[in-house]
This record gives sequence, C-alpha cells and structure tokens, in this order.
Amino acid sequence: MAGTAARKVARPGAADARASTLAARWKLDGGVGFLIRLIEARYDALYQEFTAQAEITPRQFGVLLALYQNGPLTLTALARAISADRSTLGEMIRRMSDRKLVLRTENDEDARSFTISIAAQGRKSLLAVVEGAARLQEEFLAPVPRAQRAEFIHNLQRVARAAAAGE
Repeated sequence: MAGTAARKVARPGAADARASTLAARWKLDGGVGFLIRLIEARYDALYQEFTAQAEITPRQFGVLLALYQNGPLTLTALARAISADRSTLGEMIRRMSDRKLVLRTENDEDARSFTISIAAQGRKSLLAVVEGAARLQEEFLAPVPRAQRAEFIHNLQRVARAAAAGE
C-alpha cells in the first residue's frame, strides 16, 4: 500500500515534466485550434467584403443554397445536407422564416414535422450574394498554389466529415 502511494506521488511529477516539455516545445502557429481561429476570422472578413451585406450570414447562405439546389427539405434532411445540429438549425430556420427568407409548411408525409423551402425573398437574397461568395472562394484560396487546391479542399472535407460524424 505504501508503494502504491509512492507511485501515485511520482506520477504527477513525471506528468508535470512531460507537460512542461510539451508546453515549452509547442508551436502555437502550428496548433490546429490557433489556425482554425485565424482561418475563420479571415473567412468572415472576406465574406463581409465580397458579399457587401450583413443580412445573410455564412450559415444562412448555406441553408439558402441547400434549399435552392435541393428543393424543399425536412429539418432533418436540411441539417444533414449542411452538417448542422438539428436543434440549432431549427432556431435559425424560425428566424429566417420570420424574415421571409424560407417557408415552413406542414410535411404531407409526417404531420409531426414540417418542410422547409426557399421563399422568394430568400432566393433574391441568395442570388444577390452568390457571386461575391464565389469570388470569396478564389480569394480565400489564393495563398494555396493552384495545383494544390483540390488536395487542400479534399483534406478539409476529410476533417469536416470526421467532425460531422463525431469522430
């Protein structure tokens, strides 16, 4: 029993030493969280610059684009299409419906749910920003050599799919 206590005391010291070494050698500018924060800030700034509006957020753009391309969807199908949490998306859809960007109608196949479709104002708003969003893509990827962009996007998709799957 005394040996067990001695080992427990020794482990925190070893763990502290490992943690201290790790903290001393860590390269913040190579840390995933640090890079994601910088990338997200850059994307948000470019989105504002290239879409020249504040009415439609990037997430709302994704909703409108998914509905424009796929037609009416249930909340579950829409959440899957844009890799969003269903309950968070439900609140966003309520706000977008209040602003007449989307329409919520009863689902003929399941009375417990509703179908979401793009409204005329949503279509108008989407088409007003989609060219800016396309230019944003090009500007955002400009630091990546053109020959490496497909691989870069592919790797981002791999990480995003793993995140969406909860891996």
